[in-house]
Amino acid sequence: MHRFAMRWSMKFLLAVSMVTVSGTAGAEECEPGGSLFAPGEISLEGRSEYRLALSADGKTAYYHVDSETPPYQAIYVTQLQNGHFGPGQVVSFSGTYRDSDPFISPDGQSLFYSSTRPVNGGAEREDTDLWVVHRVRGGGWGEPEHLGPFVNTPKQELYPSVTRDGTVYFASGTFDTDFDMYRVRRQGNHYTAPENLGPGVNSADSWEYNPWVSPDGRVMVFASLNRPGGYGLGDLYVSFNVAGTWTQAVNLGPSVNTEKDEFHPLVSRDLGQLYFVRQTWDPYTDSDFYRLDTRCLWR
Repeated sequence: MHRFAMRWSMKFLLAVSMVTVSGTAGAEECEPGGSLFAPGEISLEGRSEYRLALSADGKTAYYHVDSETPPYQAIYVTQLQNGHFGPGQVVSFSGTYRDSDPFISPDGQSLFYSSTRPVNGGAEREDTDLWVVHRVRGGGWGEPEHLGPFVNTPKQELYPSVTRDGTVYFASGTFDTDFDMYRVRRQGNHYTAPENLGPGVNSADSWEYNPWVSPDGRVMVFASLNRPGGYGLGDLYVSFNVAGTWTQAVNLGPSVNTEKDEFHPLVSRDLGQLYFVRQTWDPYTDSDFYRLDTRCLWR
């Protein structure tokens, strides 16, 4: 393994294993359940935001917004300037169909997402497929590309996460049944057949979805719904890739998980911050982004 990749994985492994390496975060930084991220800038009242994606330097944020007016579900982008994020704008390739779940590739040159847009023309799809756009000259995004029939099925394919070697992790299922997580490997211009991630992360009676996978493919944080022993409706879990097999998932604990619904995790490139979505359903509240110093996982 590349030396940087080994340090990257081991550092996070130590964090979630509650091993103190450089001291714990102060009490003021470890508010139970984390703190609201970018309130009034990205996390706004009166709407729901989902699936945050940040550039490597943390200065560009992508996320999707659900709205009762057009565009009903679109991907937005905003820039950090003078310590604050400006008003979000719909990205060039979004705004017509229901687009969601943005994820930036480790090299920053591709953005993967979910969409109901038509494949090869025709009508908008009833199910959601995985798509990608690539950087073009001038820094914009090219035309959306469908990930193809090996990846996409008549079920819902959602929540892509991509490693440095091009492996795509995602969830597939239906909202009437459940979701499991899979991966497909990049081979030239195509992907291999989906591989179920196995019993370490997937279970028969719970939903497993929203994977965030480290660039080296060795650490995964994901959400699981109604998993036994959890703190609320949806909780965040971590699993490690050991010789190609994902270990038994471990709940990230009460520092982040509450009686509410936590999902859509993202870990910053420097491993310092865990971002996620929190929502309640009874009574219903709009979802917002939250942030937690990863050192708080040791407390």
